[in-house]
Amino acid sequence: MARRFFDRTISAGAGTNNSRIRNPAVYIVSSDRGYMNRVLAECEDVPKQFEVFSTISDLAKALSRIGKLSVAVVLIVEKDGDAVDAPDLRICKLDYPQIFFVVLLETCEQRSLLRLQSLGVQNILLPPFSDVNITREIAAALPNVPQFKKHPDLLKRGQMRVDFLLPGDLSYVLGFNHFISLLLKEFAFPVSDSRINIPLACDEALTNAIIHGNGSDPEKKVSVQVYISHSRFKMRVRDQGSGFDTRSVENPTEGENLLRSSGRGVYLMKSIMDSVTFKEGGTVVELEKRNPGLRQKNG
Repeated sequence: MARRFFDRTISAGAGTNNSRIRNPAVYIVSSDRGYMNRVLAECEDVPKQFEVFSTISDLAKALSRIGKLSVAVVLIVEKDGDAVDAPDLRICKLDYPQIFFVVLLETCEQRSLLRLQSLGVQNILLPPFSDVNITREIAAALPNVPQFKKHPDLLKRGQMRVDFLLPGDLSYVLGFNHFISLLLKEFAFPVSDSRINIPLACDEALTNAIIHGNGSDPEKKVSVQVYISHSRFKMRVRDQGSGFDTRSVENPTEGENLLRSSGRGVYLMKSIMDSVTFKEGGTVVELEKRNPGLRQKNG
Protein backbone atom coordinates (compact mmCIF):
# COMPACT_ATOMS: atom_id res chain seq x y z
CA MET A 1 0.00 0.00 0.00
CA ALA A 2 1.29 3.49 -0.82
CA ARG A 3 2.76 5.22 2.21
CA ARG A 4 0.74 8.24 3.31
CA PHE A 5 2.62 10.63 5.59
CA PHE A 6 -0.20 12.95 6.52
CA ASP A 7 -3.66 13.80 5.32
CA ARG A 8 -5.42 17.13 5.75
CA THR A 9 -8.75 15.96 4.36
CA ILE A 10 -11.53 18.30 5.47
CA SER A 11 -15.01 16.81 5.58
CA ALA A 12 -18.33 18.63 5.71
CA GLY A 13 -19.31 19.87 9.14
CA ALA A 14 -22.68 19.02 10.63
CA GLY A 15 -25.38 21.52 9.85
CA THR A 16 -23.66 23.08 6.82
CA ASN A 17 -25.32 23.51 3.46
CA ASN A 18 -22.09 23.01 1.53
CA SER A 19 -21.25 20.09 -0.70
CA ARG A 20 -17.79 18.99 -1.71
CA ILE A 21 -16.47 20.88 -4.72
CA ARG A 22 -16.85 18.96 -7.96
CA ASN A 23 -14.62 18.88 -11.05
CA PRO A 24 -11.78 21.15 -9.87
CA ALA A 25 -9.03 22.24 -12.24
CA VAL A 26 -6.09 19.81 -12.11
CA TYR A 27 -2.48 20.80 -12.75
CA ILE A 28 0.65 18.66 -12.65
CA VAL A 29 4.15 19.98 -11.95
CA SER A 30 7.15 17.79 -12.78
CA SER A 31 10.69 18.57 -13.88
CA ASP A 32 10.98 15.09 -15.46
CA ARG A 33 8.17 14.31 -17.92
CA GLY A 34 9.40 10.76 -18.50
CA TYR A 35 9.33 9.95 -14.79
CA MET A 36 5.94 11.66 -14.44
CA ASN A 37 4.47 9.52 -17.21
CA ARG A 38 5.79 6.33 -15.59
CA VAL A 39 4.30 7.27 -12.21
CA LEU A 40 0.91 8.20 -13.65
CA ALA A 41 0.88 4.96 -15.65
CA GLU A 42 1.15 3.06 -12.36
CA CYS A 43 -1.59 5.04 -10.62
CA GLU A 44 -5.28 4.27 -10.88
CA ASP A 45 -8.05 6.54 -12.18
CA VAL A 46 -5.91 9.41 -13.49
CA PRO A 47 -8.03 12.37 -14.72
CA LYS A 48 -8.19 12.68 -18.48
CA GLN A 49 -7.87 16.46 -18.47
CA PHE A 50 -4.97 18.27 -16.82
CA GLU A 51 -2.23 20.75 -17.66
CA VAL A 52 1.45 19.98 -17.10
CA PHE A 53 4.16 22.47 -16.08
CA SER A 54 7.89 21.95 -15.58
CA THR A 55 8.16 24.23 -12.53
CA ILE A 56 5.92 25.77 -9.89
CA SER A 57 7.03 29.16 -11.18
CA ASP A 58 5.67 28.32 -14.65
CA LEU A 59 2.40 27.24 -13.05
CA ALA A 60 2.16 30.51 -11.09
CA LYS A 61 2.72 32.54 -14.27
CA ALA A 62 -0.08 30.66 -16.01
CA LEU A 63 -2.41 31.13 -13.05
CA SER A 64 -1.73 34.88 -13.03
CA ARG A 65 -3.27 35.08 -16.51
CA ILE A 66 -6.52 33.51 -15.32
CA GLY A 67 -9.13 36.09 -14.38
CA LYS A 68 -10.73 34.42 -11.38
CA LEU A 69 -9.38 31.08 -10.24
CA SER A 70 -11.69 28.73 -8.39
CA VAL A 71 -10.50 25.75 -6.37
CA ALA A 72 -7.76 23.68 -8.01
CA VAL A 73 -5.53 20.72 -7.17
CA VAL A 74 -1.85 20.52 -8.10
CA LEU A 75 -0.04 17.18 -8.27
CA ILE A 76 3.72 17.54 -7.85
CA VAL A 77 5.53 14.49 -9.23
CA GLU A 78 9.28 14.31 -8.55
CA LYS A 79 11.88 11.63 -7.82
CA ASP A 80 13.02 13.24 -4.56
CA GLY A 81 11.67 15.72 -2.03
CA ASP A 82 14.64 18.03 -2.58
CA ALA A 83 13.51 18.51 -6.19
CA VAL A 84 10.41 20.41 -5.00
CA ASP A 85 11.07 24.17 -5.16
CA ALA A 86 10.15 25.18 -1.60
CA PRO A 87 10.38 29.01 -2.05
CA ASP A 88 8.15 28.96 -5.14
CA LEU A 89 5.73 26.58 -3.42
CA ARG A 90 5.49 28.93 -0.43
CA ILE A 91 4.75 31.93 -2.66
CA CYS A 92 2.21 29.99 -4.73
CA LYS A 93 0.38 28.86 -1.58
CA LEU A 94 0.23 32.42 -0.29
CA ASP A 95 -0.93 33.83 -3.63
CA TYR A 96 -3.48 31.08 -4.30
CA PRO A 97 -4.91 29.69 -1.04
CA GLN A 98 -7.64 28.01 -3.08
CA ILE A 99 -5.06 25.60 -4.53
CA PHE A 100 -4.34 22.31 -2.78
CA PHE A 101 -1.14 20.34 -3.32
CA VAL A 102 -0.61 16.57 -3.36
CA VAL A 103 2.99 15.38 -3.77
CA LEU A 104 4.12 12.04 -5.22
CA LEU A 105 7.78 11.22 -4.55
CA GLU A 106 10.05 8.25 -5.17
CA THR A 107 12.06 9.03 -2.02
CA CYS A 108 12.00 11.76 0.61
CA GLU A 109 14.26 12.38 3.62
CA GLN A 110 12.80 13.43 6.96
CA ARG A 111 14.14 16.96 6.54
CA SER A 112 12.31 17.38 3.23
CA LEU A 113 9.14 15.85 4.68
CA LEU A 114 9.12 18.42 7.48
CA ARG A 115 9.71 21.27 5.07
CA LEU A 116 6.91 20.17 2.73
CA GLN A 117 4.64 19.70 5.72
CA SER A 118 5.40 23.23 6.93
CA LEU A 119 4.55 24.55 3.45
CA GLY A 120 1.05 23.12 3.76
CA VAL A 121 0.94 20.39 1.13
CA GLN A 122 -2.23 18.36 1.50
CA ASN A 123 -0.60 14.94 1.32
CA ILE A 124 2.68 13.19 0.45
CA LEU A 125 2.58 9.78 -1.21
CA LEU A 126 5.46 7.36 -1.77
CA PRO A 127 5.58 4.04 -3.71
CA PRO A 128 4.04 1.71 -4.55
CA PHE A 129 2.06 4.06 -6.79
CA SER A 130 -0.08 1.18 -8.03
CA ASP A 131 -2.07 1.65 -4.81
CA VAL A 132 -2.71 5.34 -5.51
CA ASN A 133 -6.08 6.34 -6.96
CA ILE A 134 -5.51 9.87 -8.26
CA THR A 135 -9.18 10.83 -8.52
CA ARG A 136 -9.75 9.70 -4.93
CA GLU A 137 -6.70 11.66 -3.73
CA ILE A 138 -7.98 14.78 -5.50
CA ALA A 139 -11.42 14.40 -3.93
CA ALA A 140 -9.86 13.92 -0.49
CA ALA A 141 -7.75 17.07 -0.88
CA LEU A 142 -10.71 19.36 -1.52
CA PRO A 143 -12.10 21.30 1.44
CA ASN A 144 -15.65 22.12 2.28
CA VAL A 145 -15.85 25.73 3.47
CA PRO A 146 -18.63 28.32 3.53
CA GLN A 147 -18.35 31.55 1.56
CA PHE A 148 -18.35 34.77 3.58
CA LYS A 149 -18.67 38.29 2.24
CA LYS A 150 -15.87 40.72 2.98
CA HIS A 151 -16.25 44.27 4.28
CA PRO A 152 -13.72 46.44 2.37
CA ASP A 153 -12.74 48.73 5.27
CA LEU A 154 -13.25 46.54 8.32
CA LEU A 155 -9.56 46.24 9.25
CA LYS A 156 -8.04 49.40 7.76
CA ARG A 157 -9.85 51.66 10.20
CA GLY A 158 -8.20 50.37 13.34
CA GLN A 159 -5.66 47.96 14.74
CA MET A 160 -5.64 44.33 15.70
CA ARG A 161 -4.06 42.19 18.40
CA VAL A 162 -4.18 38.42 18.06
CA ASP A 163 -2.78 35.72 20.34
CA PHE A 164 -1.97 32.22 19.10
CA LEU A 165 -0.87 29.08 20.91
CA LEU A 166 0.49 26.86 18.16
CA PRO A 167 1.13 23.12 18.55
CA GLY A 168 4.68 21.93 17.97
CA ASP A 169 3.83 20.90 14.41
CA LEU A 170 5.29 22.54 11.31
CA SER A 171 2.08 21.90 9.37
CA TYR A 172 0.49 24.88 11.17
CA VAL A 173 3.15 27.36 10.05
CA LEU A 174 1.91 27.95 6.51
CA GLY A 175 -1.68 28.46 7.67
CA PHE A 176 -0.43 31.04 10.15
CA ASN A 177 1.61 32.77 7.43
CA HIS A 178 -1.41 32.83 5.13
CA PHE A 179 -3.47 34.51 7.86
CA ILE A 180 -0.70 37.08 8.42
CA SER A 181 -0.46 37.71 4.68
CA LEU A 182 -4.19 38.44 4.48
CA LEU A 183 -4.00 40.86 7.42
CA LEU A 184 -1.03 42.70 5.92
CA LYS A 185 -2.93 43.08 2.66
CA GLU A 186 -5.97 44.46 4.49
CA PHE A 187 -3.81 46.99 6.32
CA ALA A 188 -2.35 48.17 2.98
CA PHE A 189 1.20 46.89 3.35
CA PRO A 190 3.04 46.67 -0.01
CA VAL A 191 2.64 43.44 -1.96
CA SER A 192 6.32 42.57 -1.51
CA ASP A 193 5.88 42.66 2.28
CA SER A 194 2.38 41.19 2.56
CA ARG A 195 2.97 38.23 0.25
CA ILE A 196 6.69 37.46 0.58
CA ASN A 197 8.95 39.32 3.01
CA ILE A 198 7.05 39.43 6.30
CA PRO A 199 5.48 35.93 5.92
CA LEU A 200 8.98 34.62 5.17
CA ALA A 201 10.36 36.22 8.36
CA CYS A 202 7.40 34.79 10.32
CA ASP A 203 8.10 31.38 8.80
CA GLU A 204 11.70 31.50 10.00
CA ALA A 205 10.75 32.65 13.51
CA LEU A 206 8.11 29.94 13.97
CA THR A 207 10.20 27.19 12.38
CA ASN A 208 13.14 28.08 14.62
CA ALA A 209 10.88 28.04 17.68
CA ILE A 210 9.40 24.63 16.82
CA ILE A 211 12.58 22.88 15.64
CA HIS A 212 15.42 24.55 17.56
CA GLY A 213 13.57 25.99 20.55
CA ASN A 214 11.17 23.13 21.31
CA GLY A 215 13.32 20.44 19.73
CA SER A 216 10.41 19.32 17.49
CA ASP A 217 8.64 18.09 20.63
CA PRO A 218 4.92 17.83 19.71
CA GLU A 219 3.95 18.31 23.37
CA LYS A 220 5.56 21.76 23.54
CA LYS A 221 3.74 24.86 22.33
CA VAL A 222 4.76 28.11 20.67
CA SER A 223 3.08 31.27 21.92
CA VAL A 224 2.65 34.01 19.30
CA GLN A 225 1.37 37.55 19.84
CA VAL A 226 0.65 39.70 16.80
CA TYR A 227 -0.07 43.43 16.64
CA ILE A 228 -0.87 45.05 13.32
CA SER A 229 -2.07 48.48 12.27
CA HIS A 230 -1.95 50.66 9.19
CA SER A 231 1.54 51.82 10.20
CA ARG A 232 3.35 48.79 11.63
CA PHE A 233 3.48 45.04 12.19
CA LYS A 234 4.83 43.45 15.38
CA MET A 235 5.15 39.81 16.35
CA ARG A 236 6.42 38.20 19.55
CA VAL A 237 7.25 34.47 19.51
CA ARG A 238 7.97 32.47 22.67
CA ASP A 239 9.05 28.83 22.72
CA GLN A 240 9.28 26.40 25.63
CA GLY A 241 12.94 25.54 25.11
CA SER A 242 16.03 26.35 27.17
CA GLY A 243 17.13 29.27 24.97
CA PHE A 244 20.51 29.92 23.38
CA ASP A 245 23.37 32.39 23.43
CA THR A 246 22.30 34.99 20.87
CA ARG A 247 25.90 36.21 20.63
CA SER A 248 26.89 32.87 19.10
CA VAL A 249 24.88 33.47 15.91
CA GLU A 250 27.39 33.85 13.08
CA ASN A 251 27.00 35.85 9.89
CA PRO A 252 26.17 33.32 7.12
CA THR A 253 27.63 35.64 4.45
CA GLU A 254 31.16 35.51 5.83
CA GLY A 255 33.99 33.01 5.29
CA GLU A 256 33.28 29.32 5.61
CA ASN A 257 29.71 30.05 6.74
CA LEU A 258 28.84 30.57 3.07
CA LEU A 259 29.06 26.81 2.51
CA ARG A 260 26.78 25.84 5.38
CA SER A 261 23.26 24.66 4.51
CA SER A 262 21.74 26.08 7.72
CA GLY A 263 22.14 29.03 10.06
CA ARG A 264 20.59 31.70 7.83
CA GLY A 265 17.27 32.14 9.64
CA VAL A 266 18.29 34.92 12.05
CA TYR A 267 20.21 36.75 9.33
CA LEU A 268 17.20 36.50 7.01
CA MET A 269 14.81 37.88 9.64
CA LYS A 270 17.14 40.81 10.37
CA SER A 271 17.52 41.59 6.66
CA ILE A 272 13.73 41.75 6.20
CA MET A 273 12.44 43.33 9.41
CA ASP A 274 13.24 46.78 10.81
CA SER A 275 13.90 45.26 14.23
CA VAL A 276 14.63 41.73 15.50
CA THR A 277 15.24 41.41 19.25
CA PHE A 278 15.93 38.28 21.29
CA LYS A 279 14.91 38.27 24.96
CA GLU A 280 14.71 35.97 27.97
CA GLY A 281 17.78 33.96 27.06
CA GLY A 282 16.75 33.43 23.45
CA THR A 283 13.35 31.86 24.18
CA VAL A 284 11.59 35.01 22.95
CA VAL A 285 12.06 36.85 19.67
CA GLU A 286 10.31 40.10 18.78
CA LEU A 287 9.99 41.25 15.17
CA GLU A 288 8.82 44.65 13.96
CA LYS A 289 8.27 46.13 10.51
CA ARG A 290 6.94 49.59 9.71
CA ASN A 291 4.74 50.02 6.66
CA PRO A 292 7.15 51.32 3.99
CA GLY A 293 4.26 52.27 1.72
CA LEU A 294 2.92 54.59 4.42
CA ARG A 295 6.35 56.15 4.92
CA GLN A 296 6.65 56.84 1.19
CA LYS A 297 3.17 58.37 1.08
CA ASN A 298 3.92 60.64 4.04
CA GLY A 299 7.35 61.50 2.69
